[in-house]
Amino acid sequence: MNISINPTYFCNFKCDFCYLTPDQLRDQKKIEPKQLDKLLSNIPEPIDHIDLYGGEIGALRREYYNEIKAIIRKHYNGKININTNFSMLDDRFFEDDITLSVSYDFEAREKHDLVYQNMMMSPKPIAVLILASPRVISLNVDEMIQRLNLIKSITSVEIKPYSINQANTLDLPHSDYENFVIKWLESPIQKNFEFINLYNIEDSYNKRYNAFSDDHVYITPNGKYGVLDFDKDDKEYFLELNSWANYQQWAWQEKRTLSDICNNCKYVGHCLTEHYRYVKDLDNSCNGYINLLEWYDERVEDKTKVIS
Repeated sequence: MNISINPTYFCNFKCDFCYLTPDQLRDQKKIEPKQLDKLLSNIPEPIDHIDLYGGEIGALRREYYNEIKAIIRKHYNGKININTNFSMLDDRFFEDDITLSVSYDFEAREKHDLVYQNMMMSPKPIAVLILASPRVISLNVDEMIQRLNLIKSITSVEIKPYSINQANTLDLPHSDYENFVIKWLESPIQKNFEFINLYNIEDSYNKRYNAFSDDHVYITPNGKYGVLDFDKDDKEYFLELNSWANYQQWAWQEKRTLSDICNNCKYVGHCLTEHYRYVKDLDNSCNGYINLLEWYDERVEDKTKVIS
C-alpha cells in the first residue's frame, strides 16, 4: 500500500494551477499526531511507500514535524519521500532516511530562480516533478532539458498531468499533455537524468502498472483517509473517507463505474491514468493517455525507431 500524507495544506506559494483552493493554501490546520497514528494503525496491508507533502513540508514547525515523523516510524521503516517546492534549503530534507522530490515548473511557478539555485546546491539527489500546465507546455522542450542537465543533483524528471479541479479550470486537453510528453521523448538533447514518463509508459504497456486506486490512499489534514475523485462537473477533488472500510468500498466501486470506452479498451486496468474518471469520448484522448501507449506500441513494432 502506498500512503500519501498531507499533514497540512498550508503553502508559502500560491500557484494558479494548484489543485488546492486559496483558502486551503492559507489554512494552517494540521492533522493531530494521535489521529495520524490511529489512521496508520487501521491500515491492514503492509505499507510499501510513504510520501509526505502538503502544502509545503518545509513550512512545518520542527517540533510538530518530529512528532509526525516519529508516528510514521512506528508503522514504516523505509525511506520517506518528501515532496517540496524547495524554496528553502531545510536540513530536514537532507536526512539519511529521506528521499527528495521537488516540484519545479520553470517560469510557471513563483520563485523559480531561487528554487533552481537551491537545486544546484542540493547535497541530496532530486527527483523533479513538472506539472504540465498550459504555461509549461508552451516552453521550449530542448531548452528545458538543457537547463535541467546543468544540475548534477537531478537524477530523474517526471511530467505530471494537469486536471481541472475545484480551484481552477485551465484549458488543457489530454492530447496536449500527450504531445508535450512526446516532445520530451523525441528531443535530440541527451538527458543526464532518467525520464520517468518513459518508464511509466513501458510499465503500463507491459501490464506492470496498476491503474486503479486500490493500492494508494491519502491522509488529509482533517484526520481522514482521502482519494482523488471527480465531482459532477468532472473536476478533481479530495474525497474524504471516515474509515478504512469506506476506502475499500470506494476502491471496489471504482472498478465498477468505468465507462464502456474504458471497459472495451485493451489497456484497461493498466493504462497511464493516476485515477480513473468517466471517459465520454476520445476526441481529445483520455486521462489514461491512450495515444502515448499507441505511440510506444508503434515504436515497439518498428525496431528502426528510437525511444529515448
